[in-house]
Amino acid sequence: MAKKKRSRHKKPVPSAPQTPPEQAKILVRTPPLEGKAAGAERSGKRPTWRALWPAAAGTAGAVGAAVLLYLAVLKPKPILVQRNESLNVLLVTLDTTRADRIGCYGYAKARTPNLDALARNGVLFANAYAPVPLTLPSHASILTGLTPLAHGVHNNGSYVLSYDKLTLAELLRDKGVTTGAFVASFSVDSRFGLDQGFDVYDDNFQEGSPFKALNAERKAEQVLEPFSNWLDRIGGERFFAWVHFFDPHLPYSPPSPYRENFEADLYDGEIAYMDFVLGEVLLKVRDRGILSRTLIVVAGDHGEAFGEKGESGHGVFLYEMAVRVPLLVYGEGHLPAGRVVQARVRLIDILPTVLDVLGMASPEGVQGQTLVPYIQRRSGGRDLDVYLETFYPRENFGWAPLTGIISGKSKFIQAPKAELYDLAADPAEEKNLAEREGKSLSGLKARLEAVVQAAGGTSAEAAPRELSADERARLRSLGYVDYSEPGAKGDADPKDRLDELKMVQDAEKAEFEGNFGLAAELHEKMLALRPGAASSYVNLALARARQKEFDRAVATLKDGLDRLPGNELLMSRLGYTYLVMNKWAEAMETMGELLKLNPRSIDALTAMAVILDGTGRKAEAREYFESALSVEPENKFLRVAYAGNLASTRYLAEAIAIYEKLVIDFPRDTALYRALGIAYGIGGNFDEAIKNFKQITYIAPTPDAYYNLAVSYRQKGEIAEAVANLERYLDDPKDEPPAKIERARAELQKLKSIK
Repeated sequence: MAKKKRSRHKKPVPSAPQTPPEQAKILVRTPPLEGKAAGAERSGKRPTWRALWPAAAGTAGAVGAAVLLYLAVLKPKPILVQRNESLNVLLVTLDTTRADRIGCYGYAKARTPNLDALARNGVLFANAYAPVPLTLPSHASILTGLTPLAHGVHNNGSYVLSYDKLTLAELLRDKGVTTGAFVASFSVDSRFGLDQGFDVYDDNFQEGSPFKALNAERKAEQVLEPFSNWLDRIGGERFFAWVHFFDPHLPYSPPSPYRENFEADLYDGEIAYMDFVLGEVLLKVRDRGILSRTLIVVAGDHGEAFGEKGESGHGVFLYEMAVRVPLLVYGEGHLPAGRVVQARVRLIDILPTVLDVLGMASPEGVQGQTLVPYIQRRSGGRDLDVYLETFYPRENFGWAPLTGIISGKSKFIQAPKAELYDLAADPAEEKNLAEREGKSLSGLKARLEAVVQAAGGTSAEAAPRELSADERARLRSLGYVDYSEPGAKGDADPKDRLDELKMVQDAEKAEFEGNFGLAAELHEKMLALRPGAASSYVNLALARARQKEFDRAVATLKDGLDRLPGNELLMSRLGYTYLVMNKWAEAMETMGELLKLNPRSIDALTAMAVILDGTGRKAEAREYFESALSVEPENKFLRVAYAGNLASTRYLAEAIAIYEKLVIDFPRDTALYRALGIAYGIGGNFDEAIKNFKQITYIAPTPDAYYNLAVSYRQKGEIAEAVANLERYLDDPKDEPPAKIERARAELQKLKSIK
């Protein structure tokens, strides 16, 4: 199939609605505890998600003995899947979500009524596996139906999905489907290639920040808002939407009241909060009247370890807690309700399954297989083999990479010290049978080698692209640290480096908890162990900067550059530190040197633009804004700052064009309507100015909005309206400047005398 040209151009959409939503407050305030569905306490009138369907008769609420008994005794008849080429598709991915911490998977402490409702009324896959315990490569597998061996993405940040790989978004867009993605972390930023095929790819993790590195993720409700706005804007168009939630990732910090209700286990609180927002997503689909025409897939991208095998977090090992994930599929009237599939399946099976339900054939080369026969109980429950890998140990620590395979009841992990487990008898992977079961080991090793060879070679030979400084820094903010040194052989077994791994994890934990003194001590020890790794210097410098020891932070980074001259990561961090210290000349010099090495460094381009704009060198700043926007055209901060630069230099038409697009993309941002209204007012178009200032009063009325309305009406000659708005302004000026209030009073008296 011919591949469409990569595009993320947004379609024209109507103006924003004029009724402000209350979702943000409710999402934080109303937990779905004690089995209450999302939104149940809102008014007593809105139907809950749990009430959207009748409970399916005979549906088991957990995976286990009860499910097995149900299947064995009742022996339900096969239910045909009703294929329908006109269905919408909603894919929701739950980052860092263990299957065994969800209610429908048997976890009694869970508060996941929306996931449980999906399972009760749809299809639950009891044994679904991710191919890799990392966000970017796992999502690449979901969207392409390929293992990392085939799509070539093996780690976060250091790979880009090749444009010759077809994604589910591209396949559906080729059929005329409107596509949109709404993601929550830098790990799946558009620069890594997952945006292929999406008309809209919303990765504005912190809209007002010039550097994503300062905040590389966003809460689930901040993903919900742009998705909800987009769904309203596309009207009745058939769609494919990908919604990505990142909340259960370290550090665990659920909002209130989840923080208080789950104080003993904040990870469970993150899951409960994420489930609540998932309920809001589903209610949005229901309220649009399209639930019965939407295929819904919910999947975890990988799991999380809590120290069971020496790892807290994920990425280093391939144990069950890191690779076994939830997978639920729901299609009202198109899929059976209450179906539990016990057979082992993979995330790579999602793409062919979705295509099958839509009546489409999978492209040639897709490695996953449709799960429709499993849903219809025609496959006999055959377990599928699972390929596993993690390059994280090699590329982030200089240790050996791990690969593995699950086949039958056995799991083999290829490492310097091989591992073999009988998952049926030992699901906790406590008894390594590698030395005792030589025949089984050899068979699985040969099977793994065959899988690798079929993909074109040894997986450990795959090479990442060179990681830019700003990308390394942003990934580090998510806990994906890189302590590997240039030239490291990568032959140490990660199991033999648990003390070092613990030191890294303890340092990260100290940072999450704000104990930067302890973090600095631990990073000093890491620097002594790995003086040739740039991240060793960066991590220590960051810990010192957070203690306001900026001079020591600068000295640390300069020490690193003495050892590693020209290192982009070190130069980027040094430039940042100078910015924080308000040393503009030093920051510009450092960022200028960085741009000589990497002319597309988004952080260096942004820093130069901001400094030049702030010091009045508007024309020079404009060039840097334009260069930065060529790298990240969706970046809200850059778009707003560029428009401000244009407006301040009388390029009003160009500024207005940018603001008009911004209010479409961010219809609840009153600051954008204010800027647009002022720009129109400066240009003498008072009707458009009034329209935009009024929009603020519909969303979140402010004294400033009424003041600007009064000014616009006065300029237009509509004295009565000017008086009315000045009176509204003076009724409650709140924290407005005293001089502005006095001017308003004087102007009101003057206008009343005219009137």
